[in-house]
Amino acid sequence: MRQTVPALILLVGLVVVAGLSSVCALDTFGSGTAEQKSSIMITGYQVSPEVLMRNDIGTVTVTVKNMELVNSVNIKEAQMLSPSVKVLSDYYLGIGRLGPGESLNLTFTLKAVCLDGIYYPRILVKGEDAQNIRYSIPVTVDSSSLTIGVKDIPEDIFTGERAKIELVVGNPRQNTATGVKIVTENNTVIPSEVFIGELPADEPKVASFNFTPQTTGAHVLNFGLEYKNGDNIHSTALSVPLNVTESKKNAELILTGIEVESMPGVNVCKITGDINNAGLKEANSVVMKVDDAEGIEAMHPYKAYFVGLLSADDFSSFELNVEVSENETQVPLIIEYKDEDGVLFSVAEYISVDRSEGTTDTGELPVAMIAVLVVIAVIVIGLIAYSWKKR
Repeated sequence: MRQTVPALILLVGLVVVAGLSSVCALDTFGSGTAEQKSSIMITGYQVSPEVLMRNDIGTVTVTVKNMELVNSVNIKEAQMLSPSVKVLSDYYLGIGRLGPGESLNLTFTLKAVCLDGIYYPRILVKGEDAQNIRYSIPVTVDSSSLTIGVKDIPEDIFTGERAKIELVVGNPRQNTATGVKIVTENNTVIPSEVFIGELPADEPKVASFNFTPQTTGAHVLNFGLEYKNGDNIHSTALSVPLNVTESKKNAELILTGIEVESMPGVNVCKITGDINNAGLKEANSVVMKVDDAEGIEAMHPYKAYFVGLLSADDFSSFELNVEVSENETQVPLIIEYKDEDGVLFSVAEYISVDRSEGTTDTGELPVAMIAVLVVIAVIVIGLIAYSWKKR
């Protein structure tokens, strides 16, 4: 009997030890997959940008946590592995110890060199005592670009008149685009840039531009849409063809009564005449001047002539002095004016110079013709006087 009691006690002890060992084994190996065997775990992740375009560079940030309540754990190494996306980050080596309940963020850089789709690069974290974890992160690649198009445009566009053009930008992507803007280098379009900013997924934004053409005919307005996906810059282009016709409502400046008179000096002429506004709108800040050309030089005192405001159906006289070389037969004049919006217009006119008579477009009769007319007048008067005497 005395030998039986110690044997029973030993047997009970062995059963208790075996039971405790079974409980520990279940806690370590039976609670989940291989990722759950360690006391360190990945408790969260963030992909930036949320959806990559092809060849975009992005980041994956994972949060590693020590799930122990008492003991610290030493993390030796961490890395990202992927056969599809290109991993640009090096290994993390010798990361160090994490205290009980502490967390650590690890960031990996990758490049989406793959086709559109969803990929699962793996995060591998190695700790002491074979405490290793593996975790797959979903990374989406979608190369859909932001769109840009014409929302509204006037049916008729006239020279010198402001036309409002509305463009619409859409985001068909799954994530928000940032830094969105529309730019143009056309100097007849204002503003040159419209900044939209953030554009959430599946949302449109409208941008307005004003186009003031200076010439008639076919025009092509080129716009560029620029935006960011994360830190990656992307762009797309839009060309808008337009047909511009002559406006019947603008100011229309024409010259009349032009006279060219020789002045004292070598080849110096005085050009006088009237400038008329035959249009339906005012012309502001009207200036007459001689254009720069070879053999043509504006002279004092009237190198340029400021007319000022010309209302519709109004006119003003002007005078210009110019030196014209013997080989030149035309003088180029420039008429500059501004419309009600301050847009500058420039019109060129050419005045002929007739060397044979010394003057051109003066409206005066040549000396020879005047002499003939005088002789005819004398004869007519003589005949009339003779007829009266016979009576």
